[in-house]
Amino acid sequence: MHRSHGVIVLSTLALVALTACDPATEPADSVAPAAPASAAAEPTSASPTAAAMDAATKSACTELLKTVKSTAKEVAETEKIGGPAGHIAVSTQYIAGSTGVTAASIGANAEVSAAAAKVSAAMDDLDEAWNKDPAKAPSKAGLNAAVKDLESACSAA
Repeated sequence: MHRSHGVIVLSTLALVALTACDPATEPADSVAPAAPASAAAEPTSASPTAAAMDAATKSACTELLKTVKSTAKEVAETEKIGGPAGHIAVSTQYIAGSTGVTAASIGANAEVSAAAAKVSAAMDDLDEAWNKDPAKAPSKAGLNAAVKDLESACSAA
């Protein structure tokens, strides 16, 4: 009993820590101070911050696409196992892939982050579908479409 409470407490703390680090949950006024009116009128070149953000997005895209490819490979291997153990393994691979995509999207721009969230959600949907009816392999059309959106967002970054 105490062990399960410890797992629940640790899981809750991990979730809180991850949520606290999410820039999407920050209030808009705490992200950046407003620029003075005179600064807005002057044309400027790309700032070092924008260049760093582009580098962070490109790095995130590289990691995201690597994670998606790795997950697809692992799922293909575990689908060959068959039976109940294989179905559980496939479901687990989708959970791991979804978590990896979420982690890799940290630091990416809004468009890439949104596309990554769609991939993560599609992987979660496949996990649920495998658990709901393990005898019937679910369609990967939603995941494939989400991956194409991610590839498109990454090529635009």
